[in-house]
Amino acid sequence: MYRTCTAWIAAALAVVVWFATTIHDFLTITAPVHANVLVVEGWVWDSAAMREAAQEFNRGGYDIVVSVGILSSAQESEPMQGNSAELAAKRLKEFGLDDCVIEVLAVSNINRHRTYTSALAVKHWLADAKIHVVGINVFTLGAHARKSLVLFKRAFGQSVSVGVIAGVEDSYEPDRWWLSARGIYTVLRKTIGYLYAEWWPLPDDPRASPDQVAFLGRNSYGSC
Repeated sequence: MYRTCTAWIAAALAVVVWFATTIHDFLTITAPVHANVLVVEGWVWDSAAMREAAQEFNRGGYDIVVSVGILSSAQESEPMQGNSAELAAKRLKEFGLDDCVIEVLAVSNINRHRTYTSALAVKHWLADAKIHVVGINVFTLGAHARKSLVLFKRAFGQSVSVGVIAGVEDSYEPDRWWLSARGIYTVLRKTIGYLYAEWWPLPDDPRASPDQVAFLGRNSYGSC
């Protein structure tokens, strides 16, 4: 009995160690494709990784960068006032990107399927704007990357190649995430998020009808 318990404890510890040492690299995937559209998830606007997003656009040969974000309830009446998509676009501009290549896309406030609905909004906007899409790369932050990749692929289907780029997380040490409360919270939450993204049944078009998605117009900083 003692040996059996010891074996189970050893096996459990081995699983914990394996999870701790492999899960972060799995979640923070960077797998870009040949693309002419860069999508930046607006919620990362206040992270240091925004500089990486601007650098990626400059070296990646993209035609446009789409900054997409979810409006808060308070922003519904004034969607251009401080929403995450607009804030991310401003950060990109601060890092040297030209107004003419920046598209701001704000999605009406929702409580569920935020990443998936953002992906659908980008898909619809690209179709409405009649932009020829070679491929898209999604720029996001750290451990959210795997979830973003899965959901954007589910939204776009087989018609468009989708890649992902994980910006460097600066709120905890990625290589030692289990040593901080922030790291533990982030990794466990993103692990659950990935499982949801991979397996949860999603409607084809959740809350993405024209009256629920605000396409804020081409070149929001002005026409070029």
